[in-house]
Amino acid sequence: GDGQIEQLCQSVTSTSYHREMDLEAAEIDRTCLSEVLPAAQDAASSFGITQAAANPAIVKKVKKVVDTRLDAPELAVALQQLSEFYGNNTLENRRNLRSTIERRSVDVNKKFVGCFADVMAKLERVEGHVERLADCSQRMRQRLQAAQATTSQVLKITDQLQKKEVTAESQKEVVQAFLTRFRLQPNEMAVLNSGEISDEFLVVLSRVAEIQVVSKKLLRVHHKTALMDIVDEAGALQEKAYNRLYKWLQEKFARVHADSSDMPSLMKTALKTLRARSQLYKVCLDDLAVSRRQALSQRFLQALTRGGPNGHPKPIEIHAHDPQRYIADMLAWVHQALASERELLAALFSAANEDALSTEAIAAAPSGGGS
Repeated sequence: GDGQIEQLCQSVTSTSYHREMDLEAAEIDRTCLSEVLPAAQDAASSFGITQAAANPAIVKKVKKVVDTRLDAPELAVALQQLSEFYGNNTLENRRNLRSTIERRSVDVNKKFVGCFADVMAKLERVEGHVERLADCSQRMRQRLQAAQATTSQVLKITDQLQKKEVTAESQKEVVQAFLTRFRLQPNEMAVLNSGEISDEFLVVLSRVAEIQVVSKKLLRVHHKTALMDIVDEAGALQEKAYNRLYKWLQEKFARVHADSSDMPSLMKTALKTLRARSQLYKVCLDDLAVSRRQALSQRFLQALTRGGPNGHPKPIEIHAHDPQRYIADMLAWVHQALASERELLAALFSAANEDALSTEAIAAAPSGGGS
């Protein structure tokens, strides 16, 4: 390596100055040198040369050579490397030793540089790859930051939408409950608008009346457009349903017979329901009275002129020559007819509070018959 070559240069440079004195002096051990050094000092003293007069540089170099350890691993390695290219121990070789070592060091460095040229090229390619990776990482970091900002915004919007969804669901449940409470279902609308008059029809109609009553109570506290619309809608449905109920009762009253003591419960319930519309109820009672009056009139004329079925009982006019019996038969028929009508109306108006209306209807029937 460069460190070994530098040490070699220093060692060879240090010893080259003493090769001219004796080349073999470098191979003797430190003991021999220590014996020669006092003798040299004595000889110098005999010639009048003192230690102070000696050249300090030479003394320093000689001392350094003496102090050098010949068994040092570094020196052994340096001498081994020197033996590979150092030739004969000539004066020219000794003088050119330093330049030779330097040239060898330059050659070694050139080989070192040549060996590392491929490594440097690869390192440069790796550096280019690293730079591109750094650029990609920077772009990815920027994209991640942008995505994070977008994602945070999306998450924020999602959270807001989820909260709105929860609020909307709760509002939907409230609206659904409100509509269930204050609006008719499609099947109920079908029954009320186009279905037959039945118990289900009357139940739906009573529910419409309840909706209207509750809505009007709420309007006293909350003046809401929805409640007003519900009241209007319920009113329209009621009017339509009551009109259908009135027409249905008209048809049923026209078919009522005097001996029908057992009236259908549906007619009773329908007539009771119609009381909510007093005008229609009064008109319905008038129609009932007219219908019963016409029926009694026809029955009275038939009893007066034709008699009963198959001629039994005989016509009342048979006894027209006997005024007393004639009037008695007519009064007997009227009494029987009044009893039948009373039973009919009692069956129709089964509630106790309808007695006055029943009496009024019964009174209206014979008056029409007399006329």
